Amino acid sequence: MKTLSLSLTFAVTLSLLFSCKQKPSIEVREIDFVNKAETTVHGVPVNAQMPLSVHSMIHCDSLNIVVAEDPKGYVHVYSDSWQMLDVFSGKGRARNEFLTCPSMNRGQVFKGSDGHVLLPLSDWRAEVVKLMDITESLKEHRAIINDVREYGFEEETKIFDNTQKTETRLMSSFSALYLDDNIYHTLEITYADFYEILKKPVEYRIRHDSTLIEKPEILSRMEQLVGPEYKNQFSRSAYRHPKRNLIIEPYTNLDYIAFLDLDNNRSFFIHQAGSPTYDSNVEIGKYVEDGVVYASPERVCFTAAIPTDDFFIISYYGPYVDNAPASPEMMFFDWEGNFIKSVKLDILTKYNVFDPKTKTLYGIRMPDDDEEQLISFDLSSVIDW
Repeated sequence: MKTLSLSLTFAVTLSLLFSCKQKPSIEVREIDFVNKAETTVHGVPVNAQMPLSVHSMIHCDSLNIVVAEDPKGYVHVYSDSWQMLDVFSGKGRARNEFLTCPSMNRGQVFKGSDGHVLLPLSDWRAEVVKLMDITESLKEHRAIINDVREYGFEEETKIFDNTQKTETRLMSSFSALYLDDNIYHTLEITYADFYEILKKPVEYRIRHDSTLIEKPEILSRMEQLVGPEYKNQFSRSAYRHPKRNLIIEPYTNLDYIAFLDLDNNRSFFIHQAGSPTYDSNVEIGKYVEDGVVYASPERVCFTAAIPTDDFFIISYYGPYVDNAPASPEMMFFDWEGNFIKSVKLDILTKYNVFDPKTKTLYGIRMPDDDEEQLISFDLSSVIDW
């Protein structure tokens, strides 16, 4: 009897241990957030000297930084009121120049220990990243590059590719989120360890006591779907909370946002109730550009997001209208996936940035063939800040 009791105790203990190690199924929260805008925010043109061919914009520490294909210089720095401060880094092979227009990622701009704004810029043709000290550059009136590092990936390094599903390739950008096919890493990057992930993404491990999180099962199932009907369906972008190891991934053509909490090792999705799910056949439409016919999903859902400490703002479009996306809704979500509010914008813009002090959204009007017109949207009365 005693032996039987011990055996039962051992069995129960073993069962509890295994049950504790079991991974919970991925949570998908069905909520309602589409077509909830009750007001329209009207865009106002800003009197700012903008370069032609803007590629990207970020706002950081009372500065607006614009990267553009401009013969005067690729990097344009403005004040928070969009007064031109300086232009840096033209085309060339010098340390403070670039072979081609560089790329930047809003999640990777950071402040050094001395308070300087530091911006990694990828010169993809030269396969190097140059770390520009924006603060010092403004003081010296010339581009100050603190460091230059090669970032060519080792052959056969596994990096997730949004358009080709999972495959091995050499990266031409430095904005990859994945260590390998199964592990995420944080986008929190310091001066010292920024380059480690560029050179050895698989071997890189998170510092600052952060934890790794396995890829949610639903993402793995999505990536297994193949065929022309799924082309571009799973395209998504990544954005990190300004201060926490919390990443969101909004889907371009599906009503999904993935939430990846690295510090607490949890993940979940939100999904518009009643809308197509990840395993539905996507509706493919056609659009014409410069006489060429392209096939593309007919729904453009989430595009660029703007993270703030308490919530994030994200653009949402919906079905195409006359071969073009409709005017967007700007949706507000908190970092727990709760829908807060949405408003319509009356002007279509791109490369949106947000000034948290004035509660103003800025973007480049599109389409605009004659000039890069900067548009502002006052969001101060949209929600209870």
